[in-house]
Amino acid sequence: MRLKRRDLLGLGISTAALAACGKLANSPSNTSSAIPVAANNETSSAKLRLGFQPPYVAVYALREQKLLEKAFARKSTNFEFRRMLSLKPVTEALSASAIDLGLGGTPIAALAASIPIKIIALVERSPKTHALLVLPNSPIKTIADLKGKKLGNPSGKSYYFAIRVLERAGLKDSDVDWVQIENDAGRAALLSGAIDVWGTWDPFYASAEVAQEVVPLVDGEGYQLNYVALFGRTDYIENNPETIQKFLQAYKQAIFWAKDNRQAAVDILVKENKLSKQAAALTLGRRNLIFESPNDEYRQELINQSQLLTRLGLIEQQPNWDNAIDTTLAKAVS
Repeated sequence: MRLKRRDLLGLGISTAALAACGKLANSPSNTSSAIPVAANNETSSAKLRLGFQPPYVAVYALREQKLLEKAFARKSTNFEFRRMLSLKPVTEALSASAIDLGLGGTPIAALAASIPIKIIALVERSPKTHALLVLPNSPIKTIADLKGKKLGNPSGKSYYFAIRVLERAGLKDSDVDWVQIENDAGRAALLSGAIDVWGTWDPFYASAEVAQEVVPLVDGEGYQLNYVALFGRTDYIENNPETIQKFLQAYKQAIFWAKDNRQAAVDILVKENKLSKQAAALTLGRRNLIFESPNDEYRQELINQSQLLTRLGLIEQQPNWDNAIDTTLAKAVS
């Protein structure tokens, strides 16, 4: 199946897109909240809407430490944080102009479909947060045992980590039955036997592992770098450089606060994601928080991923990385 532009838009008909636009506010995994920052002496105003996934503790630290209020003290600004389950609803919301910035894995398929998205900063490099999970009593003991099995994950066949695992073990993508299933349903599907293997990431991985319901067959170490990026709509980034710079400065401060205050960061994850303390600690412990401009290692990883997706026929062309990556904004943050 090829991912085309129309497959990514989902305007008005996709559940994920509705969630991204805040229409499913009652869902615990797709929520939005507006955080107003009061004006001081100036009358200028701005708005920034961020779509993010549950484990990114720096987003919560922004609010807890009032870092946005400090960064935008002289500018009336509204912030909306919209929590989403995976990269797909983030991409759909960007495509629909329902959010301005996204936080997560790089949206290669959207960029390959010429959706105008620009990558502006790297905030994690955490390969061990991804895993292929099986039941403790599963007959699947090695990667070779995956042949003929049902592998569920939010990205379906385009899950780069899983493809790398299979190919390194001498298997083809056609050797498994791909089941596209969101993170909130994957755990139940594995426990019920609807799928044989669950491909997911923290905190979903950590929660099931702590509950002793699953064991990792393999994690992402050695298979993918798993950089987490901040990216956004190209028009928004180009039209709001001051807002972007102030936001990046605040986000960098939030990252360093989380690194320097690990227990407080764990407590935030417990509160915001309804995790056990053990699962929250495990989630944070597997995350390598950074703040960097997009670097050469990251760029090469994107090239490797896009080449694989092109070879499998999942995207028609590789993105223009010169247009998609902006290295100047994060470098300008002190």
